[in-house]
Parts: sequence; structure tokens; C-alpha cells
Amino acid sequence: MDADRHTMETDLKINCIPYLRKAGFKGTFPNFYRDTDGFVALVNFQFYSAGGSFCINLGYADPHRENVLFQKDTQISKLRINQTKDRVRLGAPEGGDQWFSLGETNYNETRGEPRSIEELSLICTELLSSQAEDWWRTKQTSKV
Repeated sequence: MDADRHTMETDLKINCIPYLRKAGFKGTFPNFYRDTDGFVALVNFQFYSAGGSFCINLGYADPHRENVLFQKDTQISKLRINQTKDRVRLGAPEGGDQWFSLGETNYNETRGEPRSIEELSLICTELLSSQAEDWWRTKQTSKV
């Protein structure tokens, strides 16, 4: 694991994960879930294989598991975002993609505008609090 990724993971664990815990999420890095009356909100932190950036994936499983593509009977704690069909990347425009850049890849390119690890951690926490909660709320109310 490269030094930037290790430092970013550590900072996310210090800043973002406490927010998730306070918001009722369980799980371990990189996968978290929150069960609210059968509606399961999912969060996954994904690092780019060549280093230098990461994204935060959001998904959900509705009580009837209509959004789960396969293994619909998976235990809540084992559900993963790749099992869901309706999912987004935190910070992305509608239907878009968002990777948070923290430096160069192992082939000496950057993906986006690099920011400090501290700044990225704060941005991600704020987006989890605002954009993610809003997105799950719309999915939860549309499934009721």
C-alpha cells in the first residue's frame, strides 16, 4: 500500500468513520451499513488500483430487496454495493463519476486536482452528512 493511501485511510478513519458511527453505521473499513426498518444504507471506500485517488460509493437495499441484483438473501452485515443496481459516487454530478485526488498514480499522472489529505477527509465527511443522507432519504421515501 502506498504511503498516501495509508495516510488517507488513517485520516478517513479518524474523521469520516466517527461521523458514520454517530449516524448509526456499522461495519469495518472499507464497507459500512445502516439498517433503518429494513432499508439498508451502504457506504464503500474504494481506492484506485494505481494509487493517487479514491471514491466513496453509496448504495442501498430496500426492505423487499428490489435494488439487490444477486444474492438477495445476503445478511445485512454482508451486503455490498456491487450487489445493488441503483448506486452513486459521493460528490458526483447526476449520473457522473467522482474520484478524490490525493496525488500521483504509480504511472506519474494525477486524476483531477490533488488536495491535501486533511481537506479531502473534511470534504468527504461533509458530503456524507449532506449529499449521502439526502440521496438515501429520497430512495427510502420512494420505496415506502
